[in-house]
Amino acid sequence: MDISVVIATHNQKERLRLVLAGLRGQTASAEYVEVVVVDDGCSDGTDKMLDEVGRQMDLKVVHLRPNEGRCRARNRGVEAATGEFVAFLDGDALPHPQWLQRYIEALEQGGSGCLLCGAEYSLPDLEYLQDPQSGMPMEDKTPSTVREYLRIHRQELILTEDMVLTAFDHIEARAVLGGYPFPELKTLQEQIAELFARHPDSPIGWMGFFPHNGAVSRDAFLAAGGFDPNIAFSEGWDLAYRLQQRGCRPCFVPEAKTYHLYHYHDFSDPLKAREETLVARQAMQYMERKYGDPKLLLFHFWCYSIWPDPFVPEETLLGDLIEFHHAYAHWPTSRLRDLRTLLDHHPLWGEPSGVQRL
Repeated sequence: MDISVVIATHNQKERLRLVLAGLRGQTASAEYVEVVVVDDGCSDGTDKMLDEVGRQMDLKVVHLRPNEGRCRARNRGVEAATGEFVAFLDGDALPHPQWLQRYIEALEQGGSGCLLCGAEYSLPDLEYLQDPQSGMPMEDKTPSTVREYLRIHRQELILTEDMVLTAFDHIEARAVLGGYPFPELKTLQEQIAELFARHPDSPIGWMGFFPHNGAVSRDAFLAAGGFDPNIAFSEGWDLAYRLQQRGCRPCFVPEAKTYHLYHYHDFSDPLKAREETLVARQAMQYMERKYGDPKLLLFHFWCYSIWPDPFVPEETLLGDLIEFHHAYAHWPTSRLRDLRTLLDHHPLWGEPSGVQRL
């Protein structure tokens, strides 16, 4: 079984090097694995690093100048790939040594029509490190008190290629569940696992797919049109929705783990944090408009159960993905119409023009 690993990256040189070490350390036979790295307009020396790593492992590198954005970059990577299946990583998504082997086993068991969804963890203690291998802090983001902490605890915090290749259990011990080190993302990961355990054929199984840890048939990906470059957020859900509509069956593979080599995000700024929630909501509105699926409206009432909003009544919330599943499968249009009315009166909703009415 031939599988191509596609990584789109933009100025992630230090973390990407660790990700590539993680691919060198896979238990799956390298004979059937192709690694495609899309250098999406990098200006940090990624090209030279890839030349150096290319002397240790086979790499296919696609250079994009100027950068085209992560959706187009991933699409270019799949176009350049030759494997029957494509698996996705990001430039800061470190794979477990058995990551590919677990996906291969799932494909052998479930068939080529599977859309594989892996489990996500993160490594929050790397947040202020520009280079996890040396312990070098970020120059412009690291407070002086944190810089001193990093100096004192350097040996406890560094994460090297040798650790990736020979002591991965020490890395696992530092990880927390969820793609980001926030309780909301831990909750999301737990709900995804429960959804697949209780409803493996759920019509919202697409919500388990993330483009930094997933796999699918290359032909199915291309037939579905790849990642939509016009969506600003949640592009993995958008792709997985289309793939599921076209007959791909989402399958959760909890043993296929990746570890976000976490880096600084300005989430402490309330305005930045609010922008993150708004862009996710706008992405789902885009999907409602694009597919004419009124039941996608339910996403917001699940989302508000994890990220509360004072303007949304508690009795309208969908408490978890199990409730979302049942609502998506069974609720009548009339009930959805009431929820639409509620959102239309939300002071911050700002419905994009063109969203299909119920």
